[in-house]
Amino acid sequence: MKKEKELLIGIGTHAHSVMDYDVHYNHSSIFEEWAQVYALKMIGYKGLLAADARELICNISIEEKCSHLFILDADHLIPKETLEYLLESKDEAIISGLICRKFYPYAQVVWGKDDEHNTYLPVELPLDGKIYEVGVCCFGCTLINLEKLQELEKPWFRDTCAPKADGKCKNIRSDINLCDAFRANGEKVWVDTRILVGHSGVNLWIYPQNAKDLKAFDHQYRESFKLKAGEVGKYNTPSRLL
Repeated sequence: MKKEKELLIGIGTHAHSVMDYDVHYNHSSIFEEWAQVYALKMIGYKGLLAADARELICNISIEEKCSHLFILDADHLIPKETLEYLLESKDEAIISGLICRKFYPYAQVVWGKDDEHNTYLPVELPLDGKIYEVGVCCFGCTLINLEKLQELEKPWFRDTCAPKADGKCKNIRSDINLCDAFRANGEKVWVDTRILVGHSGVNLWIYPQNAKDLKAFDHQYRESFKLKAGEVGKYNTPSRLL
């Protein structure tokens, strides 16, 4: 990995509660390695809503004259290659790794956009190591070009509510709104499928009646982390699975 100290990368993290140890170790060890290659500025907040935290982190990154901001959620495990891969697209406005929801049905956090009907379409990207243009990407492992961000109207991160045909309101999260704003400004939104992000899910509950079932499931669960035939990508697994 070549040194690239001419870029100042803001590393923005935020959390609502205590960070899992595996996540803490993953982040700290990777940041230590990245610091040998990149100039980094660490920025973090705890307890704020996602939109408010990200807006503050962006403001501080710009005040510190960062060229880019890497936003990383406090419940994600990432491979060490993450920043290297994302910076290959440093001239783009925004690019993300591939993340799935932590709740059932565990879908990828990626959408297409039907601009004509102003609707969002679920997308299932193949694990083929390619970079895909999408309508909306996730924001838990995301690189933002701050020069292009400043071309947009503030606040950059805002949750909104839009009326639906049935008269009810539809909540639109800040990450969706920012992707829409970038696209409206002529930019593109990307997802790099080489970066396979681990998302910490809901804790398991163990009872006497399900303990044997969970023990039998353990082997299958561990095997499920392995890439299947034809799939490629980098990922980091926690030290304790079940």
